[in-house]
Amino acid sequence: MSTNISKAKKLIHRVALPAMLAAPLLVSAGPQTPQNTASFDPGTLVTGTGVFESTSITGTIALVIRFALGFLGIVIFLIFLLAGFEYATSGGDEDKSKKATSRMVNAIIGLIIIFFAFVASNAILGFVFSQ
Repeated sequence: MSTNISKAKKLIHRVALPAMLAAPLLVSAGPQTPQNTASFDPGTLVTGTGVFESTSITGTIALVIRFALGFLGIVIFLIFLLAGFEYATSGGDEDKSKKATSRMVNAIIGLIIIFFAFVASNAILGFVFSQ
């Protein structure tokens, strides 16, 4: 049994770990150069870099709302996964399984609420502020 574990550790150390460390080098796009290097002025913002370039307050508010709702969706999904793990490991205990089921239902309700908040915020920002 311990020999299988040591063989697995050796495999991870010799093959998998170096492959994971070398993967970013294999898919690299190479060095990036700015689009307008010939007319670079230190007082101007270089465009096309992928950096958030909006200066309007509505654009900033839209970005914050979308980020916050996306983050909350991820948190609620993780809560759902944790409740599923608790349900799977309850071992037949009715109290634990009811508690885990209740958490899963609440997480689904939370995801539905966040989905409708996301739809509503996109509709309001799209129709009122033209974002």
